[in-house]
Amino acid sequence: MLGKVFDEMVTIFTAPVIHVGGDEVADNTWMASPLARDLMDKHGLDGTFGLQSFFMKRIQEMLKARGRRLAGWDEVSHGGGVTPEGTLLMAWRAPEVGIKLASEGYDVVMTPGQAYYLDMVQDEAWQEPGASWAGTVPPKHTYSFEAAGEFPEDLKPRLKGVQACIWTENFISRDYFNRLVFPRLPAIAEAAWTPRENKDWLRFAATVRLSPRL
Repeated sequence: MLGKVFDEMVTIFTAPVIHVGGDEVADNTWMASPLARDLMDKHGLDGTFGLQSFFMKRIQEMLKARGRRLAGWDEVSHGGGVTPEGTLLMAWRAPEVGIKLASEGYDVVMTPGQAYYLDMVQDEAWQEPGASWAGTVPPKHTYSFEAAGEFPEDLKPRLKGVQACIWTENFISRDYFNRLVFPRLPAIAEAAWTPRENKDWLRFAATVRLSPRL
C-alpha cells in the first residue's frame, strides 16, 4: 500500500526528500499483537522500537528505490534507527537531541520545542494562550536561541537548518494565531541567518512590529 502511495507522490512532488513522520510511538506499542510478536521472533527484534526501526528501514529502502531521501522526526533514530547516510531528522524534543543525532551521522534540522514551537505559551500569566509541555518560550528567548549552540565544530556540517512549528488544533481565531506566531516567527527567521555577535534584541523588538501578520 505504501509503495503505491510513494509511486504517486514522486510523480506529484519533485523534492528529493519525503518526510515520513515517525514520532511519538509509545513504548509497549504493538506488544499485544501476535503478528508483531511473530515478526519480532522471526527477525530478532527487540520491543516496540526494534519494530519501529524495522518498519522505518523498509520505508527508507522504498524511498531510495524511488530516488528519494527519508526525512522524519528524531524518533526515527530509535531502536537502531535507519541508515544515517542521506537521512534528515528534525530534532524537536530538546536541543541536545540534535547534537546526539549529528554524532550518530544523521543530518539534522533543529526545531526544539523549547525555542521553535510557536504554540508554546509565551508568559506564565494564567490567561496566556498556548501549550506548556516544553516550558515558557518568550520571544526574546526564541530570538536569542542559537541553533548551533553546543555543536562541536566537526559536527556543524550536519546541521542543515532550523524549522519553526505550529500546531493549530486548539486555535480558535485568527487573533489567537497571531498572538502565538508573532513576533516569534520573524525572530526565528532572523536568528537563523544572523551571527550571534550581530543579534540585537532591542533593535529587533523595535522593528518587528512592522512585520506582516495574517
